[in-house]
Amino acid sequence: MIRALLRLALLLAALIAATPLLAGAFKASIERLPTDQGEPFELVLSLTGRDSLEPPNVTPLSKDFEILDRRKRSRMDTLAGQRIEVNEWVLTLVAKHPGRLTIPSLSVGGEASAPIDLTIAPGAAIAPPDDEPLSLAVDVQGTPPFFLQSEIPIVVRMFDRVGALEATAGQPEADGASFTPDGGLKTYSRVFGRQRFRVVELRYIMRPQRTGTIQIPSLALKASIPTSPPGAQEQARTLGRPAMPWLGGGFNAGRKVTVYSNPVEVEISPRPAGVTGWFLPARSVTLRESWSRPPAQAKVGGALVRTLRLEVKGASPGQLPPLAAPEVDGVRQYADEGKPEATSVDGGIGAVVETRVSVVPTRAGTVTLPAISVPWWNVTANRAEVATLPAVTLNVSASSDGSAPRVPTAPVAVPAPTLTADGTSGGWNVRDVLAVLAVTVLVVGTVFYSGRRRRPAEAERAPDPTHPGAVRPAGAVHGRTAGRPKLAPVDLDAAARALDAACRGNDAAAAHRAWLSFARAMGGTGAWTPRTPGMAQAVAELSQHLYAGGAGGWDGRALRKALATERRAAKARNGRKARGLQPLYPTSR
Repeated sequence: MIRALLRLALLLAALIAATPLLAGAFKASIERLPTDQGEPFELVLSLTGRDSLEPPNVTPLSKDFEILDRRKRSRMDTLAGQRIEVNEWVLTLVAKHPGRLTIPSLSVGGEASAPIDLTIAPGAAIAPPDDEPLSLAVDVQGTPPFFLQSEIPIVVRMFDRVGALEATAGQPEADGASFTPDGGLKTYSRVFGRQRFRVVELRYIMRPQRTGTIQIPSLALKASIPTSPPGAQEQARTLGRPAMPWLGGGFNAGRKVTVYSNPVEVEISPRPAGVTGWFLPARSVTLRESWSRPPAQAKVGGALVRTLRLEVKGASPGQLPPLAAPEVDGVRQYADEGKPEATSVDGGIGAVVETRVSVVPTRAGTVTLPAISVPWWNVTANRAEVATLPAVTLNVSASSDGSAPRVPTAPVAVPAPTLTADGTSGGWNVRDVLAVLAVTVLVVGTVFYSGRRRRPAEAERAPDPTHPGAVRPAGAVHGRTAGRPKLAPVDLDAAARALDAACRGNDAAAAHRAWLSFARAMGGTGAWTPRTPGMAQAVAELSQHLYAGGAGGWDGRALRKALATERRAAKARNGRKARGLQPLYPTSR
């Protein structure tokens, strides 16, 4: 029986560790969303935990996208504390037409990825700036207007149809702006006018430092092109020689040429008149909230987690304002603000930031959390707007036992709300259920195993350590504890008082430490397990809260009540042992 329980516990533990892997081994993602129709982008298809001899079926992509390049790569990742192999197929795509498009579900080895929606803005298709065999172009991505806080993507592309042996170009510079490299080199092939070109591109982020017109001067590209016959040139192209300075050197042979890119002007608009405070230019702004538990279940001293999420389309992470919860009398709030991240918002380029706020009521009654507002500038409609979360009213209930609640004076460590299959914050997920089952199996197995050891089936049964007259013979040592250092004795009454105080304060961590001291005092130098079902259940609930991700605050009333019952049962048992059995043949006085 005990072996079966242990095997079940180990199986549950393995399922818990594997839960992240079971969530989806094959997925599709876009490394950088395209800003318009002419911009290529990379679609990454990832297979976690194994490899496939056959590549993914990408035929459904041909409806709306052209595949410019494809390659495969492998890497190691860490999931659930384990090193695991991830195989990835990287596809370089370009949209065939603008509009709202969908990357369909793709499959490999019987697994399918989720579809991805994205919006492609109209734009000029990528093409060489002239008819020369080697040319350089600088393009500004994104849609005006641009403001001081804008992060403007700049792309430098080299178009090569002769197989350049070596090429070098400088980084963009401009008076009134700074430029930062954004990602690595990207190479792919395109056909323009029946001629195949190798396109090599690098991206930069331009940060304007003043308003008005900022001019990016021409960049010079110095290259070495082959002078051999046409057949040799074609052979050089098929060898895939480096074609930009960031790739390193190439052959020194060939004819030296220098080509120049087009100069580019970028108009930076001033802040609109009358706009004060944080300036957020965007195309859409959405403010959402979710709760770890319904606000109607608020209790004095119990923590609720409020997650605020700001989604902005058409802005960069550096433009997002911080989210703050206003101070309110009757609650204490501890904010844990996340880092803004670039992501897809409503199918377009955008950014998102989340802030988790631990809300701890300090008094009973009605408490209203005021509305939260984020002003922003709608660049499409050219007007000021405000995204708002309505006020939230908490009907806070008092402690039912009348005891004074323990309100923390430091940030409360409360687990983040779980995410259900539909992406909303809700009840327990699969990992939570498995963790609770594992803890339950271990507790039941421990109680069952200890109960079997305490059956009076052997004549050499150890005396009860809680009995006042029970003394272990000098030098008596259990085989499994031989050679281990003896623990210092613990005062039983002091341990019980510490456990009771921790339960009154609803302090789960302190209650767990006091429980270990109490169990040690009850067991002396031997093993001890709860004698009453209520105590075993209360201890299991405490362990579940601490180690299985229990949401909300911990209520110590159940453990406090079980402690009193446990001590009464122990005293009654010890009293029966002290009186002992009446002699079978009493003697007369």
